[in-house]
Amino acid sequence: MLYYLVRPVARYVLRYYYRHIDLAGLEHIPSDAAVILASNHPTAFIEPCILACFQSRGLHFLARGDLYKNQLATWVLRALHILPVYRMQDGGYGKLTENYATFEACYNVLSRRRALMILAEGRCIHEKRLRPLKKGTARIALGALDRDTTLPEVYIVPVGVNFVAAEQLRSTVMIRCGKPLLASRYLNAYRENEATGLRTLTEDLREALSKHVLQLPVAADDALYEAHLQLVRNELPEVSRSVTHGGVQLATELAVVASGRPDERVLTYTQRLRQLGISDQDLIKITESAHMPWSTSPALLLLLAQLPLWLIAEVIALRGPRTVEFYSPVRFAAVAVGTVGYLLALLFLPWEGKLCLALSLLLTNWSLRQLEAWWHWRGRRRAQQLDPELRSELLAIRQDLL
Repeated sequence: MLYYLVRPVARYVLRYYYRHIDLAGLEHIPSDAAVILASNHPTAFIEPCILACFQSRGLHFLARGDLYKNQLATWVLRALHILPVYRMQDGGYGKLTENYATFEACYNVLSRRRALMILAEGRCIHEKRLRPLKKGTARIALGALDRDTTLPEVYIVPVGVNFVAAEQLRSTVMIRCGKPLLASRYLNAYRENEATGLRTLTEDLREALSKHVLQLPVAADDALYEAHLQLVRNELPEVSRSVTHGGVQLATELAVVASGRPDERVLTYTQRLRQLGISDQDLIKITESAHMPWSTSPALLLLLAQLPLWLIAEVIALRGPRTVEFYSPVRFAAVAVGTVGYLLALLFLPWEGKLCLALSLLLTNWSLRQLEAWWHWRGRRRAQQLDPELRSELLAIRQDLL
């Protein structure tokens, strides 16, 4: 019950927490069969939240056992369909043995033709490349088939999760689901030699997943690729909706990375723009409206009601691990919980307060887009004030880089 109460709130917050969420390939998720969504793991829990909110099937998840600190935490996590996976550091061998119960629960989920999401890399590390996969996904899929002879198939859907900037508000998330692997094809090999069956399925899953994860070739060149990718992103059509399903941006970025190492001059170009106080987007959209957006002031007024919530969420996030993997998810969770509090406050406020708060909540995404439009207007104004010859020179460099 709690899962289905929390999901609409999380969906509402995600729609404005990220400026753009693109989910492609959802048609590859079977609607009424046992399925495992096998994903990479760039953040602590944002990718499971997005998949739970923006595809139709209810999901079960696995999470670190150390989150189950007390009876209340255990009840909440289990009510959210989250099952514990214990590690040695969570309590030694004694705790590890409790994973047998978790495996049994996973087998039961699949036997009931439900959906299970597994973060197949095991460890949460944010980097734009795919790391080796753990064998847990294969072990659960093949174990479920081996134990339940009435279960015809377990579909393993590779899910690539890609963030433009995972630590930033109003960034972009690109998720693509690939064609499922059929676990039954590996069952005979698993029964003949368990280790071989697990290894073969895990290797094939990694190969399938790698097609949907943006992988920068060398860590030392990450800044170079990121700078070049940002130029390419600015060439794409503007997206007006928060959630789309086309996969255009991810396909473009995968093609850019596959085309080879970018020109080193892209770093010089972006550094020069930074010194001038403008962005690449400001430069190429200089001809757009020169008038300040009229809606900036109403947008600011509407957002004032939520300012305390966001400030509290920021403080909570700063008190936790300040890493890319955890900082933004903690902030998101704080905003989501605070939003529930705001919804409850609607029951007790006078009608004037109810109206103001309701408008603020309903128009959050619109208000943020108006503020972004104002920010880009300021950038275009600065670009317009540049010497025309300098602008022409910069545009010529940009064209050459692309």
